This record gives sequence, C-alpha cells and structure tokens, in this order.
Amino acid sequence: MNQPDYVIIRYPGPAYRGKPEVSAETRQVPPVTWSYLEPTFQFPGCTLTRTSERLCPNLFRDMAKSFVDKHPLQRMPSPSRGLSALVHLVGLTSFLWSFKYMHENPNHANQAYGWHFQYLTVIGLSLSTLTFAVALLADITSSPRLFLIKNILSICSAPLEVVISVLYWGLRLIDERLVIPEDLFIPMHADISFHATPSVVMLIDLLLLSPPWTITVLPALGLSGTIAFGYWFWIEQCFSQNGCAVVMALSTVTLKWLHGRVNGFGSPMKPESRPGDIKRKNGL
Repeated sequence: MNQPDYVIIRYPGPAYRGKPEVSAETRQVPPVTWSYLEPTFQFPGCTLTRTSERLCPNLFRDMAKSFVDKHPLQRMPSPSRGLSALVHLVGLTSFLWSFKYMHENPNHANQAYGWHFQYLTVIGLSLSTLTFAVALLADITSSPRLFLIKNILSICSAPLEVVISVLYWGLRLIDERLVIPEDLFIPMHADISFHATPSVVMLIDLLLLSPPWTITVLPALGLSGTIAFGYWFWIEQCFSQNGCAVVMALSTVTLKWLHGRVNGFGSPMKPESRPGDIKRKNGL
C-alpha cells in the first residue's frame, strides 16, 4: 500500500480564481502511515483533504485552524475576537459618536426634509455603521454567514467612504465654503470623525481583514450606477442636485487592485465561488 507523505489543500474560492480540481497546493507534512483516502472536509475559504484516520490529530487540527482563521490572501484572521473585533469596535464607536454629535448639535438639516440623510456623508456613515455592526457580530459569534454579509456590504460602503473623503478634503483644500456653509461651524475632531475616520477604518478592514473582492468592472459600474442614480433621485427630491456614478465605480476597482497589491492576486482564472462562500461540495 502506498504511503504518501503529504496532504492536499485546495482553495475553491477566489484566491486562485479556478475550479477546485484545478487549483491545488501541496503542503508537505511528516511521513505517517495512511490507510485509505477519506472524504474531504470543507472550511470557509478552502477544502482540506484528510487522508487517514491515523494522521497526527494535532497536525491536522493546526493545519485546519490555520485555513479556517483566514482566507489565503487575507492578511489578518477575521472574523476573530482579537484585532478584528478591536478594529470593528473602534470604528463602530466612532460612527455612533458621529450620530450622537448630529443629534446634540442640531442645525437647519435637522428640520429639513430628509434630515441629515440628504448628505452623502451621512448615507455613507449609515452604511459603514451597518457594515461594522455586522462585522463585530461576526467577530463575536465567529459566524461565516455574518462574515459573508459583511464582505458584501463592504463592497458598497468602502468605495463610497473613499469617494466621500477624497471629494470632501479635496474640495476643502480648494475652498472650504464649497463643502461647509459659512453659517455652520464643525470642530476639527467632528470633521475627522465624519470625513476621515470612516474611510480609514474601512480601508483597514479591506486590506487586512477581508478576502479579495471578486467584483469586476462591469458589476462595479452597475452597483455604482444604482447607488448614484438612487442618490440622484433622492437629491432631486431634497435639493435638485445631481450625482456621478463613474467616480464610485473607479473607487471600487481601485480598492480591489489595492487589496491585490497588498495581499497578492492569486491565479488569473475565473472564480467558482465568492468571498465567505460556505457551500459544501461533494468532491475536489
């Protein structure tokens, strides 16, 4: 009987962008006595083939844990109750403080139609709050499903926050009156909380705590166009102003490229599954 000295780790997700039977990496382990091939074991982000009941339990447990903790192209473990939970807790606290500030420091927008949701900043802040609330719940419960939902929400919220920060601080450098009415004073700490912190923590989540996005240019344009036109109609209802879809689409594609530069791109083959996919498959 053959006694192989390795196990095969396969990543059916977007890490290697290929079918499970094509995308495979061989990891060498100490020689052991193997009696027969057993069914594969599915984990979020990878498929682990356990080849024998006699395989060292500690070795198998450690290998399985290393691939359950994070996607192969994900920098830090997430969901987790360590750094991931801390980042999401800090971000969520900042977001909630921003809403508290709006409530305790009313201005003309508090009585206007649409409240502060007439501003793209507050819409983005609301979406980021929802994203980080789901992310924190995923960290606490270690739920792959909540982690998947967080990743889906992040595709919308992260590019939007980057657009908001770039536009706001860019226009403010040109002329502060373009973004802040003359009769309105915003303290610097509140300004940073509204227009800088969300994009910073969303980028940290994207680059360090998330698997790579599998969204391509056309879906990014479709998603951005939907959000932009929805905001356009909402603004027409409130102020009769317009929005731009291309800016956020460019932001989505740029952030996807930036994640690849930081964590690696993997194989150029087409993905079979999406980030956080936990569907079981019967074979390799």
